[in-house]
Amino acid sequence: MTPEDVDVTTTPQIYGASELGVLSITAPGSAHPRVEYVGGEIFVGLAEDGVVVTQGQADAMTRPFAAAVVDSLPTVSSLPDSDDGVVLIQDEALAAGILIEPERIAEVALAGDPVVFALSRSAVVIVGADDEAGIVRVLDIAEALFDEGGPLVSAHPVVLIDGAWRPFRWKERFAQLGLRIERVLRLFSVRAYEAQSAALARPDVHLADPKIHVREDGVTLTFAAWPKGTATLLPVVDNVMIADPAGSVSVATMQEFLSAAGDAVVRTGLSPMRYFVPGAAPR
Repeated sequence: MTPEDVDVTTTPQIYGASELGVLSITAPGSAHPRVEYVGGEIFVGLAEDGVVVTQGQADAMTRPFAAAVVDSLPTVSSLPDSDDGVVLIQDEALAAGILIEPERIAEVALAGDPVVFALSRSAVVIVGADDEAGIVRVLDIAEALFDEGGPLVSAHPVVLIDGAWRPFRWKERFAQLGLRIERVLRLFSVRAYEAQSAALARPDVHLADPKIHVREDGVTLTFAAWPKGTATLLPVVDNVMIADPAGSVSVATMQEFLSAAGDAVVRTGLSPMRYFVPGAAPR
């Protein structure tokens, strides 16, 4: 980090697990952002004058990184007004404040335990764990953010239990909203894979990006194409479209595809996760 005698502005920065996975490719090792784990898929790091504080810089610090994160939080902790039990925070520093110091939520009236959705750095939502109408509004916000095309953080919420953030099993809690929840999870997955493909781009392997398909019954699915015989990094999707060089196309579920391929397909350590399908370089 910058020497203490230099005047800089230090601000917290929110990360999702998928973005950190991409940064492990583009900024590995000492160049990777130093972060504090919050819960679920959410992390908080630091930026100095808008420049990310890296692992290498943090290792050289004389004081704990966690303390530096706390010092970066805004001293004014008042949150935006609740709108029928839903609080939308569009200030990243303020949002990081409630993630690092959850006691800042104490004044908010919610229907159930506090649940936080870090959908993007400019849209962090607080809602009660028992508030179905509030969850519907979160889904609306999430879909709108995807349609805007900007970077996303996570569609996996956390709930405050005994002073700590833990994953919130919203699919189980709101089974009646299952179709919409699954749709949002798939939309965020597509955006994460798009960012990863840009980081992985290389001429000797096909980067298959997932696409969205909405069936007539309203179910949202993802699919990706595998040009048969071509070396491919295949995302985790619902269906795989197998394009034969002869011109035919067949469809298999992801599990059917992996079972048929056996040991030939290798699970990689990438995040978000992909499978490597061996073959010739793309033409």
